[in-house]
Amino acid sequence: MPPRGLKKILKDTVPAKLTGKGKWRGFADSQGRKLRGLHPALTERVWSKGALPSIAKYGTVKRGGWKGKGGGRKRGAAVDAQLSKAVNRGKAKPTKGQYTLTKLALAALQEHCLEPVASQRAVCSSRLRLGTAIDVLCYEPHTSRLVVVELKCGFSGSKEAAAQKNGKACKMQSPLGHAPDNTLNRHLSQLAVTRQLFASEKDTLARLQTIGIRSDVGGALLYVNDEATELYTLDDWWVGKAEKMMSGSVLNF
Repeated sequence: MPPRGLKKILKDTVPAKLTGKGKWRGFADSQGRKLRGLHPALTERVWSKGALPSIAKYGTVKRGGWKGKGGGRKRGAAVDAQLSKAVNRGKAKPTKGQYTLTKLALAALQEHCLEPVASQRAVCSSRLRLGTAIDVLCYEPHTSRLVVVELKCGFSGSKEAAAQKNGKACKMQSPLGHAPDNTLNRHLSQLAVTRQLFASEKDTLARLQTIGIRSDVGGALLYVNDEATELYTLDDWWVGKAEKMMSGSVLNF
């Protein structure tokens, strides 16, 4: 069970909030300054200009209610919303009435001994004018640390098929220039920066240490689709690259 007071600290230390509506909706920092979203920032500065195979981008949606153009994206948004509601209400367990992928995601977190404590918790860097949200922030009992979990629904195709441009496989931009630009690496780069944004909240981590939470933060990428669930643990290589992306000029707009 997570330490008492954990959720309150996470809520009290949120550094950004969502503002605006529709296409103008986005994060703003504590000073009210608008922040750039992580996805467009990575698209411009980190990922290649190549195109991913369509099946790798959106996966396959077999259930009737989600078929058609944009079905995979709509299903993912619906699962995210339902999962967030369950986690933030403190009822992060598979229950009757949930979407199948919601139940699979919650069951997968339980299987990997990750206890959800917050969902869609904002993180940001005012210096970089960058903001995003953690899909699911979990407590890992056997390490007494928090783990940032990036959740992806669908993507049942090849996640390692490289983006193509002019008939050639693409690599990512520096400092990830040796990494193939594929679905898996795009998602790991997204997770790595999100985790680094949270790990950079020194005051938050200091307060968490007072209730027994370790200062090092883990990261995990969880894929959930109709066939299976897969969890990738963020390794030191990605942690180091995220530090370089944030400390240099890569994500500094």
